[in-house]
Amino acid sequence: MDTFKMFLRFYSGSLRLVSRGNQYYWAWIVLLLILITSGVFAYVGQVREGLAVTAMRDQVSWGLYIGNFTFLVGVAAAAVVLVIPAYIYDWKPIREIVIYGELLAVSAIIMCLLFVLVDIGRPDRFWHLLPPAGHLNFPSSLLAWDVLVLNLYFVINFVVVTHILYRAFHGKEYNRRLVAPLVLLSIPMAVGIHTVTAFLFNGLAARPYWNASILAPQFLASAFCSGRSSCAPMTTRSSLACGACPSFAWTWAPSSARPRPRRPSRKRSRSRRP
Repeated sequence: MDTFKMFLRFYSGSLRLVSRGNQYYWAWIVLLLILITSGVFAYVGQVREGLAVTAMRDQVSWGLYIGNFTFLVGVAAAAVVLVIPAYIYDWKPIREIVIYGELLAVSAIIMCLLFVLVDIGRPDRFWHLLPPAGHLNFPSSLLAWDVLVLNLYFVINFVVVTHILYRAFHGKEYNRRLVAPLVLLSIPMAVGIHTVTAFLFNGLAARPYWNASILAPQFLASAFCSGRSSCAPMTTRSSLACGACPSFAWTWAPSSARPRPRRPSRKRSRSRRP
């Protein structure tokens, strides 16, 4: 029961954090809400009329949906770009900003799954893919592989982010025995989401240019570039707003949970007389 109350306290504290901001912050939020509302109305029209309203034909078979999905899969590699030097090469200074990559990976994977959802022509039949009510057709279907690796990568990053922020909110150190294995497991999972995405492109017989074995390494290389470029402005902006990167989690923790810095002990040095 105490754990549930502490989690509710963490949840309410997070809501208070996102509800604070100046006029530019709220202007940005209003602009995003307008864009989301227009997208919802457009999607309602697509569900009513069908995918014909997207003007996707044989020459442009996937269009904006899968194009953005491919880009966001690359952005989700931001966590791996930070995890590899931090935990594989044991570079300790970068460990403090791994949380930024994990947060970016979680948001990117959510948008990836939403783009896949809107690309489905009959979203009312989506439950046919969910076992035990439906049949996922695993491992024969490449889409089943994609759904599996995306959701596993999302769950791993979500657990890591939630645990670190929850412990930081209550003024405690995160459990390294839990975080380190999950962070290391996210490396092969990130490679998996880019490899499976390349397999999806390879399976389109109408595009012989994509039917090449170099596509998977090309996706990995471009993902490392896009993930790193997405992380750079976010960490820079956050460090300017919150100060040093290691202390960003304590800026929104309650005063009772913040760790108090120890005062250096003053020792009087005895001067020797000549």
